[in-house]
Amino acid sequence: MWRWSEFLEVEAIRPALEARERVGVLHELAGLMSPGSGVAPRQLAVHLLAREQLGPTSMEGGVAVPHCRHARARRIATCLGIHRGGLAFGEPEDGLVRIYVGLVSPPDTAGLHLNVLSRIATLLRDVHVRDALMAAPSAAAIHALLVRAEEEHLPQRGEVARAAY
Repeated sequence: MWRWSEFLEVEAIRPALEARERVGVLHELAGLMSPGSGVAPRQLAVHLLAREQLGPTSMEGGVAVPHCRHARARRIATCLGIHRGGLAFGEPEDGLVRIYVGLVSPPDTAGLHLNVLSRIATLLRDVHVRDALMAAPSAAAIHALLVRAEEEHLPQRGEVARAAY
């Protein structure tokens, strides 16, 4: 099984998002994913906004995972941004989202796209992981935290297949 951290570069992590509204967050996330995906930031932002208009990607715990597929994406790329004060984004329980994860993938990676989304959701359902992300002082610390969390919370590659036999 693939891990989220395999698609998340330290350079695509922003410990303090600057946006003050929903569209600004999407533009900021698009800028973080652009280098890894090969898609221009504006094109990514348009696709992320279109996906959000289909339905909010927010989930419990003040997390949102805006995601899309793009024909020009050369590979799956993700990003992570923390908004310390939180912003209204979709319909989370308290109205504020503090942890944002962006995901873009090529159209021919539907299964892997869903697998990465599932990994992200599994990790970010854990309140301890969310709290640690909010307390992390740097992009490198956030990346290291996520790698450790995946090692602790998720099976290693091949373990699911071995367990089935």
